[in-house]
Amino acid sequence: MSRPSLHRGFTLLEVTLSSVIGSIVLLAAMGVGLQLQRRALFEEQTMMAQSTGRAVKDALTVDLQLAGLGMGNAPIAFANNDTRFALQVWTEPDLTAGLPPAFAPDATFALPPSGSPYENFRSDVVQLYWGDTRNMIVMDACNGKTVIRQGNSFTFCTGPNPPTAMNPPGGQRTPAIIVNPAGNVACHLQITNVNANSETLNANPGSAIGNTGNPPCGDPDDGIWEDTGWLTMRTEGSAWRVNWARGAPTLEHLPAGAATWVAVSRDVERLKVRQAVVDLANPAAGLRWYPEASAGRPALDRCTRATCTADSGPPGNAASSDNELRRMLQQRVRELEVTLVIRSRRADVTAVTPGVPMRVDEEGFPEDGFKRRTLTFRVTPRNFAAGGLQPQAGAGT
Repeated sequence: MSRPSLHRGFTLLEVTLSSVIGSIVLLAAMGVGLQLQRRALFEEQTMMAQSTGRAVKDALTVDLQLAGLGMGNAPIAFANNDTRFALQVWTEPDLTAGLPPAFAPDATFALPPSGSPYENFRSDVVQLYWGDTRNMIVMDACNGKTVIRQGNSFTFCTGPNPPTAMNPPGGQRTPAIIVNPAGNVACHLQITNVNANSETLNANPGSAIGNTGNPPCGDPDDGIWEDTGWLTMRTEGSAWRVNWARGAPTLEHLPAGAATWVAVSRDVERLKVRQAVVDLANPAAGLRWYPEASAGRPALDRCTRATCTADSGPPGNAASSDNELRRMLQQRVRELEVTLVIRSRRADVTAVTPGVPMRVDEEGFPEDGFKRRTLTFRVTPRNFAAGGLQPQAGAGT
């Protein structure tokens, strides 16, 4: 009599069922793994966007705090009919048309694509100026004035042993600013020579754009040159913008003296700036922000006497024109609020369904698969409270 086998194998049905169950479990595990991998990837992208935001914030803050170094918020006469400020913001301009005289038309610039989900993502443009104090020349008086005319050039009198670092190479000119912060006056110069022996410098008032012939900067007989406290510094500055020329945003920087914009980050999608001005008659009062939708105030560069009537100036000294009003406001800027929109470098393609219109999320961003972070910070330009237009003595007391 035979004995039954103690080792019975699996039947075909059991093997088949086991294979099917194993495949299901494996596919589920792979799906979970892919989801976790995708989530980890975009968490990493989000962290990179946050790091980019912090780096851009630090770079912008440095420039914003340098603005007005040596001159405060005094208007700078670059040429006839060309007065600029140490800090200027233009609201969402098209730089292909330029912003004369500060920016010539630029064919390398583009706004967000029209008709796309990004057409409302236009950014502001920021321009800054400051003086390089490392080789600053302290001016002095000769014949009772800081400046005298000598031929077609002006001769500016310096203190003893002026540094000659601003002497330009042969045939060239050094851009510089002569400023008297206490007098709220700044004049742009083109220096041709600094002579330590005669304690003078020769320069033409103006810039590469044109000369300054209007008083006070273009008049050596103006009474301002009898004041003390004049300083001359090499012109420094920078500008910031977001360019969509490649179909995607790129934050660009224009360093001092450069003719070409430099790409800083391809992750910054938008740059917006608000400005706050002080009431010089009551400096203890709160700052007034531009733009401020709740108060009906436009951006500062778009103010008119009709839209910013509360800021047109004190009775008897009101702004005579829209340009005069904006000049008055610009000299009273004391704080800035910068908002950056940073997006991840890669989009989650699974978040977009081909052929389906793109929706907008609760923050107003298109649901295009990019992860975004909004970074808002405030900066107080440190030099605006030290020079330029200041509150009157006893104001607000």
